Amino acid sequence: MVIIHGISGSTQYLLNGLKPVDGRSLGTFGDIHHFYNNYTEILDKTQTAVNNRLDERIAGLNDTEVQLDTRIREGIARRTAEVDGQIAEVRAKIDNATNIVTRCAYKVKCWIAVSLRSRSISRPFSRQNVELRRVQTEKAMLIRNRTEFVKKGCSNVLDNHTFITDNMSFYIGAIGEETVINALSRLPDEYHLFNDVNLRFHPPIHWKEKNDYIKSSQIDHIVVGPTGLFLVETKNWKLSDIETRSDKLVYQVRRSSLALWYYLRKHYARNNVPKTRNVIISVQGCRPGQRLGPHIDITTPNRLCEYITRRASALPTAAVERLVTVIGRTV
Repeated sequence: MVIIHGISGSTQYLLNGLKPVDGRSLGTFGDIHHFYNNYTEILDKTQTAVNNRLDERIAGLNDTEVQLDTRIREGIARRTAEVDGQIAEVRAKIDNATNIVTRCAYKVKCWIAVSLRSRSISRPFSRQNVELRRVQTEKAMLIRNRTEFVKKGCSNVLDNHTFITDNMSFYIGAIGEETVINALSRLPDEYHLFNDVNLRFHPPIHWKEKNDYIKSSQIDHIVVGPTGLFLVETKNWKLSDIETRSDKLVYQVRRSSLALWYYLRKHYARNNVPKTRNVIISVQGCRPGQRLGPHIDITTPNRLCEYITRRASALPTAAVERLVTVIGRTV
């Protein structure tokens, strides 16, 4: 099986913009594809899960409220009996006082105890009352704002669907690129597949023929193996689009091929830069033997491995390893 380096550029773009669903990140195109195709079901399950969590939280808060309320009421009843008992004792001492000074002292003590009765009863339960109010407030807030909480709990699912819909060209591109990667995965072990190769140049390359300056170039796939070096551009277009937009395709592939040559030129003598074969993969089909000019072939995913492996050996093992090292720095 081919040795794969990197992932599809379109897939990576989508993964970078997607959020976790149910606490799990989407990590592969298969995850993205499953999410998009099962969006309604996933949204329904997420809404149910969020509602269930809210119900559990509200039920838990309700139990806590009942427990706190019972504990406070029972505690207040006990504390009321204690405080009233203490006041009664002071009053009894007033009645039994033998002199006026003692009686006055007990009267003052009784007056203070009566004045502070409510405070003396409620003070030991102030923290529990604060906690009870917090629990009641949170429960009421969850019930009142249930709709908003459900929407927030589903926000990642909603946002992901919107993101994919807004970036449908990348999704369609990812389908094509993943199809090509799957096809190329059947290549023998001595082949290497590089996905989403990004080349950058400082200063820019001057493409004299087009009077264009190339600062960067993104290549969908590069295959390196015994039969050579292949620049692979994937298009998930209709066959008619491949034909009507052929000028743009030729420009894109030639630009990428030139950028790759310049990049390799930094690591090879000018006359020893490995020759690149350019091929466009038309996911939705092409005519037999179809080409775009003398140096750009067109084929389909199911014919791609044969297209690569049927050629005569062009690179010895050492040359393949060197190319793998050089191109590997870009992924």
